[in-house]
Amino acid sequence: MIPLTRKSGLAFSYIRCSTPEQIKGDTKRRQIEAAEKYARENGLILSEDGYEDLGISAFRGKNTAEGSELAALIAAIKAGKIPKGSTLIIENLDRLSRNFITESLPLFMDIIRCGVTIRIKKLLVVAMWILLL
Repeated sequence: MIPLTRKSGLAFSYIRCSTPEQIKGDTKRRQIEAAEKYARENGLILSEDGYEDLGISAFRGKNTAEGSELAALIAAIKAGKIPKGSTLIIENLDRLSRNFITESLPLFMDIIRCGVTIRIKKLLVVAMWILLL
C-alpha cells in the first residue's frame, strides 16, 4: 500500500466548472489560487501542466469522457507521465465526480493505486460522502 504522506514535491491541479456562466465568474481563479496556496503551504511544486474542464458537468461522468482533460489526466497518471508520489490538488471531491459514491470510488481508487495522492482543499464534501456510507 502506498503511504498517503509520501511526497515527491510535485503537484498537479484539476479545475472544473459546469456551465459557461461559471467560466465567466470567479470559479477558475478561486480554484487556481486554492491549488497554488495548498502547494505553497505544503512545500509542493505546482506543475504548469494543470488540467481544466471548463463548462463540463461532472454529473453522469461527462468530465471523464474521451477528450476531456480529466481523461487526459488519468491517462497521464496511468502512463507514468505523472510520477508516483505526486499530489493531485482539487478544491472539492465534486470537482472529480458528482456521481454516487459507488460509481465514483473506482475513479478515486485508480488515481490512488497509481501512487498519486489526492489532496482536497475543502473537506465539506468529504464529510457529506462519509455520511452517505
